[in-house]
Amino acid sequence: MKKYLILLAVMLPLGAFAQLEVYDRYTPGGKHEPNINYFGSKKLSDRFALTYFGLLEHQWGEALVGASYAPMPSLILGLSAGIEHGTSSPRYSASIWTGNKTTTFAALWELGEGKSNYLYKANLFYNYTNTVTIGLTAWRKHGVGPNFRYTVPHIKSTLWIMPAYDLDADKTRIMAGIQIPVQ
Repeated sequence: MKKYLILLAVMLPLGAFAQLEVYDRYTPGGKHEPNINYFGSKKLSDRFALTYFGLLEHQWGEALVGASYAPMPSLILGLSAGIEHGTSSPRYSASIWTGNKTTTFAALWELGEGKSNYLYKANLFYNYTNTVTIGLTAWRKHGVGPNFRYTVPHIKSTLWIMPAYDLDADKTRIMAGIQIPVQ
């Protein structure tokens, strides 16, 4: 795990845009699973950017480095590769983002070693106001459900909450967190 922290610390100053996210995944019955992740992007040109992502949970972590390509302002495609805790195989990721000022759709897929070692996350968001965003999220190991976000203007950070039903685990969960821009 120390290797992930060192890699994350090295990657922190690379980006022109970066975001720190801290959240808790709660399953009724008292199980809390805290998570911290960091995403950054450094523009290389109008169409290309270098990207990086690091994630730490209690028993698991990953670090990915990649590139994104924007063939038009309303579409960004990304590919990355990296490492994950506990294996010697690489981890791969692909993503897509499309949208405008009011509605966005983003999806990502990750694949690690083994048949069941994958992740997906898809968000469809509507910016109701400058500070309130509502949406729907499907997220493996978290669930499917509504996603409510409030951006605090003075600190430009976003508080969010997502009640969900995890189809794989057949359980209800609730996630709550904060996204903090780092620039």
